[in-house]
Amino acid sequence: MATIYLDHQATTPMDPAVVEAMNFAATHCYANPSSPHAAGIRAFREVERARGAVARLIGAGRSEIYFTSGATEGNNLAIKGVVRPDGRRHVVTTAVEHKSVLDTCRSLREAGHEVTVLPVDGEGRVDPGQVAAALRPDTALVSVMLANNEVSTVQPVAEIGALTRAAGVPLHCDATQGVGSLPVDVRALGVDLLTFSGHKIYGPKGVGVLYVSNRLSDRAPLVPLLHGGGQERGLRAGTLNTAAVIGLGAAVGVLAAGREEEAVRLAGLRGRFLTELAHLVPYTLNSGTGAGFLPHAVNLSFADVDAQQVLLEVADLAVSTGSACNSSAQEPSHVLRAIGLPPERIRGSVRIAFGRFSTEAEAVRAAHALAAVAARQPSRTA
Repeated sequence: MATIYLDHQATTPMDPAVVEAMNFAATHCYANPSSPHAAGIRAFREVERARGAVARLIGAGRSEIYFTSGATEGNNLAIKGVVRPDGRRHVVTTAVEHKSVLDTCRSLREAGHEVTVLPVDGEGRVDPGQVAAALRPDTALVSVMLANNEVSTVQPVAEIGALTRAAGVPLHCDATQGVGSLPVDVRALGVDLLTFSGHKIYGPKGVGVLYVSNRLSDRAPLVPLLHGGGQERGLRAGTLNTAAVIGLGAAVGVLAAGREEEAVRLAGLRGRFLTELAHLVPYTLNSGTGAGFLPHAVNLSFADVDAQQVLLEVADLAVSTGSACNSSAQEPSHVLRAIGLPPERIRGSVRIAFGRFSTEAEAVRAAHALAAVAARQPSRTA
């Protein structure tokens, strides 16, 4: 029986349109897009077509879009590129950010910068008032994600953006989890920098986007992490992964055509799954399912159960116990700790995320598969 894939917050399968676009790129656009000959110009034009598609998706200008290897590189470049050794030395972020943001901020702290990590409430949401209170004359940057990768909380980024803009402090937003389900407009959000990855929106791995507002670039250009050939207008050196960029452009096109309808469908699948599961085994929600949360995902806990063991025993089902980027560490989720969950709830937590190719039949099968294992698996660490 085929695996039921419900781990779309970790990564998504490529859409067939993306595969087709990348096959075209590999065959017809293999030249270096920086080369001046006809083949290079053809590749360049396709890259710029993808750049335009990304810009339209998030309400940006084409000159504000830079291609990276993914959100991790983008987050590093956004944060380290703004927080200069000889400039303002204070950064504000939240306790539930992705590790690529928190660890980047930690590296700045080790280099002598000051970092304020704000707490969140029981739903995982930061208070804009606390962000405002944390701002100082030497604050160089605020970094707040759009939506959380473990508990699906949507942050009040637009409200925070109004505060940071009034204070003259740049705002960075890691939109990796939100851009696939939520309308994203960089002007409406009030962000100066925004990042996301292709592989979370049915595009290829190894490519991502960094938006840098012209307003910020004109005032204080980012410091590059990589130096070399001057690609991406001098901000990100290295020959572009042309096929991946073209694949990303195709993924953006598919996403833009049906995001709202798909969000409604996925919320329905999640509801069907939770209703079926409730008939089979008790559970406790760790994330919300209404307004203010992503529509396709849910985090829940089974009582007196070791979720890691459940995932080892459940057959033909791909779900997660937390962030895939943190799974190898075998440590309690920093997000679930930040929202105040006790260790036993964290130990029994499972993250389920539906996607573009998920079906109602799979939602029902997944509920039965999880329930069957959870019901017979007492906690091995209790």
